[in-house]
Amino acid sequence: MIYLNGFSCKSALGLDDGQAVKSLTTDTDICLKETYGFLPHGEKAFLAELPVDPAPLPNHDCRANRLLNLCLDDMAPLIGEIKSRFSPDRIGVVIGTSTSAITDVENEVLGAPGNTPVNQPPVFEEEDVYELKYDPRVYEIGNISAFVREKLGLTGPCYSIATACSSGGRAFVSASAMLNAGICDAVIVGACDTLSRITVSGFHALGALDTGHCRPMSAERKGINIGEGAGITIATREPLDGCYVMKLLGFGSSTDGYHISAPHPEGKGAVAAIEKALAMAGLSSEDIGYVNLHATGTKLNDDMEHRVISQVFGSQVPVSGVKHLTGHTLGAAGVVEAYVAYLILRYGLSLPAMTYLNPENSGEFADINIVKKQGVPLEKPYIMSNNFAFGGNNISLIFGKGND
Repeated sequence: MIYLNGFSCKSALGLDDGQAVKSLTTDTDICLKETYGFLPHGEKAFLAELPVDPAPLPNHDCRANRLLNLCLDDMAPLIGEIKSRFSPDRIGVVIGTSTSAITDVENEVLGAPGNTPVNQPPVFEEEDVYELKYDPRVYEIGNISAFVREKLGLTGPCYSIATACSSGGRAFVSASAMLNAGICDAVIVGACDTLSRITVSGFHALGALDTGHCRPMSAERKGINIGEGAGITIATREPLDGCYVMKLLGFGSSTDGYHISAPHPEGKGAVAAIEKALAMAGLSSEDIGYVNLHATGTKLNDDMEHRVISQVFGSQVPVSGVKHLTGHTLGAAGVVEAYVAYLILRYGLSLPAMTYLNPENSGEFADINIVKKQGVPLEKPYIMSNNFAFGGNNISLIFGKGND
């Protein structure tokens, strides 16, 4: 059994449990809005940039690590407990990300002498020579986990995971593997992604970015919004004292490799991941009380996910998504959405609702049970969270109450 002890998360839901609970129960967010400067030619995007300006770090400084550092500070008492209980070489670190420090690299390049404003592409003359002041080691994808290990003085296994939008979910799988193999006694599990012109412009170029407020699982859906997110929890084989504990009951992963950016239209890899998670947890689809959908708001993803939910869960299990509140936090999505499960289980919240949808079941999603109004309770104590990423990287996680 894997226990997840405590949780700190920063996203458009809020910067602490209180703000996040309010956002989930009122179907609102704190910072998803029209934003300029991330697309060329002055175009707007609808993004969630967190309303926090963390202090610079003495080492490994970048916005992603600054946000992670806020989460680590929140978790300081529990981190102190595992450091007093376990040897530093028995505590691991696994952090998911897709952009790491790319935002800071962009700012450095765009701020080069004689360059164009931030809302236009950079222009360099052939004879221009500019030496970046930015430490290139911080740009490496592994730096985001190295920062955590160095800050905490740990010497156990440490690495980053970058499998696009399943990165955060896969961090839980990797942490579980290290614990079950006896390599570690505790693992710091987390993920972080910050807003980047590369990712915002990239999704825009793919035709997958909604420049208004996204509407996943809706006939009017036009694409994703992107948001920042960071989160940290501690995985162990035995629960820690003095915190709320959530169980990771099962997980499933698959890599169908159907297409570099489009999901398998029938969701074969997604179904495989879900079925593996159910089998590991010893549960049937009817046992699940709620499924947190990947629900990005793109035509292809929502079509695929609809097929998968209809096939595996039918019309009985309540399902919804939260990306209309958080934006798509990309590599951090698995952790941000695990945090949603944590909040539901810890505080007895009603299920997240997609209140912009017609309360009446109609249209292409009529055969699945989308939560469209507030106040729907969790009737069975098992929550599934799904993330389906580029390249067919699919993750399904099942969580349950831990403080029984």
